[in-house]
Amino acid sequence: MSLIVTPMSAGMGAYVEGVDLSQPLSNEVTSQLRNLWLEHLVIVIRGQELSSEQYLQFAQRWGHPVAYPFLKGLDGFDVITPVLKKENEKVNFGGIWHTDTAYQDRPPMATMLLAKQLPTIGGDTLFSNQYLAYEGLSEGLKSALRGVRAVFRSDKKRVS
Repeated sequence: MSLIVTPMSAGMGAYVEGVDLSQPLSNEVTSQLRNLWLEHLVIVIRGQELSSEQYLQFAQRWGHPVAYPFLKGLDGFDVITPVLKKENEKVNFGGIWHTDTAYQDRPPMATMLLAKQLPTIGGDTLFSNQYLAYEGLSEGLKSALRGVRAVFRSDKKRVS
């Protein structure tokens, strides 16, 4: 299978074509997708029509999916969390800037999103390349940050 890869930007992300995720994937294709993800940090595979079972099977090719701790998963698929936003909702899903589940003792290696309905423009799912952000810092700031550890929390009431 020949994958077509188109970078989204110089900083990160790539569109991947030439794969049907509703079909079982070979180890070779799974490895190619994983390597593309590691290289580009975000991959987008458009035009996929997946049942919950197919989506879960694809996720299981990458690792062991876990249930989101604060929301109920789909019936029969507790590790698939529906992300629903109504037209009148003005705040992003999650309410604040966040990185998915980094507060867990053993955070998942990634988040997968199967977008079924998207706005014609905009949206509030954004990504940033923290490797490039760090590389762009002055040597003095990099030195000041060495050894610093972050504490991730999930109690929004204390966020200010």
